[in-house]
Amino acid sequence: MRTFLLGTALVGTLFVALPASQENGRVSDSLERPFASGGRISMDLAAGEYRIVGGSGRIRMDWRVRRASELRDVRARAEVGGREAFIGTDRDTDNGFEVDIQVPRRADLYIRLTAGELTIEDVEGHKDVALHAGEINIAVGRPESYRDVEASVWAGEVDAAPYGLSKGGLFRSIAWHGQGPYRLKARLKAGEVRLY
Repeated sequence: MRTFLLGTALVGTLFVALPASQENGRVSDSLERPFASGGRISMDLAAGEYRIVGGSGRIRMDWRVRRASELRDVRARAEVGGREAFIGTDRDTDNGFEVDIQVPRRADLYIRLTAGELTIEDVEGHKDVALHAGEINIAVGRPESYRDVEASVWAGEVDAAPYGLSKGGLFRSIAWHGQGPYRLKARLKAGEVRLY
C-alpha cells in the first residue's frame, strides 16, 4: 500500500511539473496585472496578430498558437511600476500567433510591433504606434478628441475616414489638427494604416 501511495504522489508531482504546452494539448495561455487608469503603457511586440481593447483597471493578455507544442516557445511579460507599464512578447515559432490585450479604457499607448496586424479599440489617450509591415487599425472614437493626428506609410495606403483623408502609393502621409487633448501617430513601412 505504501508503494502504491508513493507512486501515486510521484505521478501527481510529475504531471504538475510538465510544461503548460503539454497539459491537455493547450494552445493558449494568459497573464493579468492590476494597473490604474490614466497611465502609460509601452509595448515591444513580436510578429503576430494583436487586438488591444479598453476595459477595467487591469492589464490582461491572452495568447494563442496553432499547436500545443509551440506554446512553450512563447514568452510574454507585463511589468507594472506606478503609472508606467511594459508589455513584451517574444516567440520562437513562425506559425500563427494571436494575442488579445486588455488595458484600462483611459491609457496612453506606445507600441512597437515588428510585423503583423494591430487593432486598437475603445482606448482613450495618446497613441504612438509603429510597425514594419502589415496593418494598423485604430478606432479613434470621437475624432475631435485629438489635437494632432499623423499617419504615414512608405508603401501602401493610409485611410482616415473620420477626418476625410485617404492616400495611397509611395511615401504617403496625412495630418490633421484639432482642439482635443490627445495626439495620435501611426507609422508603417509597408501595408495599410486605417483610422476609423
